[in-house]
Amino acid sequence: MLHFEEILGRVDHQGLTKLFGASLFQSQDVDISHNFTVRNGVEHELCGILGGSEGNWQRDAQPVQKKMMFGERGIQIPSRQAEAHSSEETFTEDGIVEIPQAVIDDIDEEELDEDILRVKVETDRAFFNHMLLARPAAVPMTPAQAMERNDLPTGNGTFVNKNISDRRELLFGDKLHKYLKSQGKKSLVELMKEAVEESGTDGALADVWNDVTSVLNRKTVASRDDVTTTANLLEDACRYLQKVFTDHMQTVVERNLEIAERGGIPGKRGLVNAFLKVGTEEPFQPEDDSIDGMPTWQVTYHCVRAGDMQAAAETLNRLKSFPQCATLVASLNHVAKHKKLDAELKKKLKVEWRHNVGHTKDKYKRALYAALLGGLESAALADTLENWIWFKLYPLHVDPQLTPLLFQEVQKAVSIDYGEQYFMSNGPSEFQYFFTALWLSGQFERAIYLLHECGQRVDSVHVAILAHKLGYLRMSVKSTDEMLVVDPNDATKCHLNLARLIVAYTKNFELIDVPRSLDYWFLLKGISTPTGSDVFEMAVSRSVYLTGQCDAILGTLTPDGRREKGLIDEYLDDPSEVINRVASDTELTGEWDQAVSLYLLASKSTNAAKLLSSEISETLRADNKEKIGELVTVAEQFKRVQKGCQAAEYATLSLLVDLAVLFDHCRNDNADTAYGISSHLRLIPTEPDQVTVIVNEFHMVPQKVREVLPDMCLHLMKCLVDHCIRQSTSLANRGANAANTSMFSSSNRYVKQIKAIVLYSATVPYKFPTHVTSKLLQLQASLGF
Repeated sequence: MLHFEEILGRVDHQGLTKLFGASLFQSQDVDISHNFTVRNGVEHELCGILGGSEGNWQRDAQPVQKKMMFGERGIQIPSRQAEAHSSEETFTEDGIVEIPQAVIDDIDEEELDEDILRVKVETDRAFFNHMLLARPAAVPMTPAQAMERNDLPTGNGTFVNKNISDRRELLFGDKLHKYLKSQGKKSLVELMKEAVEESGTDGALADVWNDVTSVLNRKTVASRDDVTTTANLLEDACRYLQKVFTDHMQTVVERNLEIAERGGIPGKRGLVNAFLKVGTEEPFQPEDDSIDGMPTWQVTYHCVRAGDMQAAAETLNRLKSFPQCATLVASLNHVAKHKKLDAELKKKLKVEWRHNVGHTKDKYKRALYAALLGGLESAALADTLENWIWFKLYPLHVDPQLTPLLFQEVQKAVSIDYGEQYFMSNGPSEFQYFFTALWLSGQFERAIYLLHECGQRVDSVHVAILAHKLGYLRMSVKSTDEMLVVDPNDATKCHLNLARLIVAYTKNFELIDVPRSLDYWFLLKGISTPTGSDVFEMAVSRSVYLTGQCDAILGTLTPDGRREKGLIDEYLDDPSEVINRVASDTELTGEWDQAVSLYLLASKSTNAAKLLSSEISETLRADNKEKIGELVTVAEQFKRVQKGCQAAEYATLSLLVDLAVLFDHCRNDNADTAYGISSHLRLIPTEPDQVTVIVNEFHMVPQKVREVLPDMCLHLMKCLVDHCIRQSTSLANRGANAANTSMFSSSNRYVKQIKAIVLYSATVPYKFPTHVTSKLLQLQASLGF
């Protein structure tokens, strides 16, 4: 069995021939019982797999089934030993079944290299499909229809295109496009907020985005797992939870203005007093002192919970004379002044708590100990999800010796100890609660994956993009990994496969909205496919291949050789490398004319010249008259517009074009012209005395020209021989003096070149094919010498 990652490693020594020479979308039953080869076995397997992969995505009528192509176990490569498929077995004289011998083909290194590159291209193109076929997306999504950039929402958020199936999808896509077009100068956070607002996002998803943008509001200054990053996350999460609590108090007060009697008292302290007057909480047993007619610890706790430590410190002045809570008061004052708890003060606070734990009944006083020390019983006030998380995070926020291990304990409690079975006990509809717990505890990868699995794919993708661009997302090492990869050494640490997430998202509109697809694929630049290719470059190449929108995506070449920009220029200042990648892939698929244009578009004239030389050389040997005419036309156009082509490659191409003209004259029996051209080119001697000189100069002949020499000799000699025979017959019919006018005279220039060609073919340091040598001798013999 051969797995996806192993395909290329095996190709190097399996001796593949042109693997995709036949149509990728044809399925043929090959009988391998006779003349079985490794090549035709591998070709049959991979052609069906990789070709079918592309075909399935273009067939709308039939849904794609899981494990259809690569599946879970990989690809089965047939063994070298062929199996008999016939019901009639062949027996030897001894009665033993005769097994056909495996034929191991001779390996052409240049052809093998080309086959390997072709396998890589087809593997890359099937990469997107493989990722989805092996692990389909959890929830189907109807794609929004393609739109022009100018048809996106106007300034007031209304759409002019009435045929939009998902406004949110297009709005988020438009905001991402604006971010990329600004080259990162615009704030992605603000753009995402605009998308949320303009799309009318409400309910659970509105809360999700509030969670996201409250924590992710700045780029990381250190690595994701650095203690500085952790401290920043804790600060932002606590600030957000405190704001949520403040908003809650404000809402309660506004609904009960008569009871609250807030009046014009500004600040958090006035809000807390008004909130407590409403009396929404259950009765409790207050301790120590009161302030403004309300229990001091209750007021202090609400000020701390709302994030106003200065207001809390003001209420503590009354408690300085109470020795049993002196350390707690001092600790709160220290946090109000320095934002962190002093290490020595924390030790004393633990001692004080152990002394008071048995007889302290005031739930707000106990809650303040819990807020500073952590890990204490605070169930009385951890009555909501936000309060519960705050009691988990705030002790770490004020801890003077914060370590990643302490933060991991909180994460473990959320994702493992409680987990999905607790937060989503009533099903996926309650994803918001689990998302909030995961997000505020810094488990971004799990939270994004949760959104995706619960069908919120638009939001999951754009939350992931935001986390990635701000530096908070842990990326999976391999682009073929599962969507979520859990660290085997630390269950709280996960990595997200952003490539898989984005590919799953763009799959629905990649063929109908190429500009939007490119926006998302550009985010994957720098990520590699299993073959080592850049995902963005591969995606562009694949898009050109599938949609045929080459000019729109890559730009066009004007008649004078200038390049007009395409969509790719919105992402790269110099897209030549991406265009060169597309040109290379196009060349390997046999579309030589488009590949030449793309090489010119990428300012890679030398590559274009090499391709044309190779095509002309191969076509001359195949004697394809129609195609050689097309190649010569393209070559002449190339020579007019090319810039910067290497002199050696330009000279080779020019020689091959001249040879193509020579071949044409030989086919048309224009012996005089053919002789003149061959004499001018000095590649083949025109008389025996030149053979030594031409052979000595052979080392200067380019390889692609050498490959044509045997066929050129054969065509030229056939033309000359036919000419001599025709002329001799014509002279004989007119009764001319044979002694004076014989075309077979050794002084005849055509006869001299015929003899020179035969001598040259035998002495030149290049092996002529046997059938060519034999034919040359036959032609010579036909003249009687």
